[in-house]
Amino acid sequence: MEKISLEEALKRIDQLEAQNAALKSAGKINREAKNSVFLDIFKRKEYILQFFRSIHLDDADITEDDIEVVTIENVLTIKPYNDLGVLLNRRKRKLLVMAEAQSKWSINVMIRLWEYVIDTIMNYFINNGYDLYSTPKLPVPDIDAYIIYTGKNMPKILTYGDLDTDENGYQILSLNREFFGNEKGKPELTAKVLCPKNCDGIIEEYIRFSQIFDEQRVKHKDDPEKTFPEVFRICKKKGILTDYLKKHRSEVEKIMMTIVSPEYLEKAANRTQKIHGAIMHARDMGQDNETIKEYLIRKYNLDPEYAQNCVDADWGDDDSN
Repeated sequence: MEKISLEEALKRIDQLEAQNAALKSAGKINREAKNSVFLDIFKRKEYILQFFRSIHLDDADITEDDIEVVTIENVLTIKPYNDLGVLLNRRKRKLLVMAEAQSKWSINVMIRLWEYVIDTIMNYFINNGYDLYSTPKLPVPDIDAYIIYTGKNMPKILTYGDLDTDENGYQILSLNREFFGNEKGKPELTAKVLCPKNCDGIIEEYIRFSQIFDEQRVKHKDDPEKTFPEVFRICKKKGILTDYLKKHRSEVEKIMMTIVSPEYLEKAANRTQKIHGAIMHARDMGQDNETIKEYLIRKYNLDPEYAQNCVDADWGDDDSN
């Protein structure tokens, strides 16, 4: 991981606090609150147990004592962190469960999950005192990866893609297939996609909460005095995250009013929006894909393969974010 100095980290904390104060003063809602709520829910072992039940994990006798939260935080790094990492201590073999929630589809979530898995396993080795240069083969946990998609508009890859499904009806994405052409010997990680049509329990409730939050935020134009009461009223009426919201309502309201996204993500998002806008404008002007690709390479100094991926991407029409 790329590190920054403690002095720089403290400076960034001061900047975030200033941004938070400005956000509250302006009375605006944090649009990334859905992800922050996800992090807040699943740092609590009682809800992690409910998560395991939602994904129909075979270990019926799991207790909170079997759970170790290993979510990576980015206190001293400039990289984003994963949404949920859990090490489950089973009798036969440890299981590492990784989950990433997103409301706007991006196949690049597979790259992020891959990075999180590697970082988490390295932390596992370090924390347990394992020597990577020793002769004996080290014990590596089993890995289960999940993508929780909360958007209403299903991307083409999930609607029309030729994806495998497991016994629970979860579609399975493959890192090798999407990025290395299913070539033998290339890196591989598979992830199951949880979405409104195939999940239940607390995961379904979180997805519905996210969609209600987006609907009300857009409807009330980011006005917290109108948005918050409606979100809580609708969730209570429909029995969505009832226990969590009852216990932690004040914390959720604070989350909704707090900027949590790293500066890195904001800059990256702005650049992506510019690229998307350039593509849409060029198409409106009647430009063909090859011309658009060459323009992106020149204008934004993109790698040719990434420029082609931008042209081919299923950007969707979800404007709720």
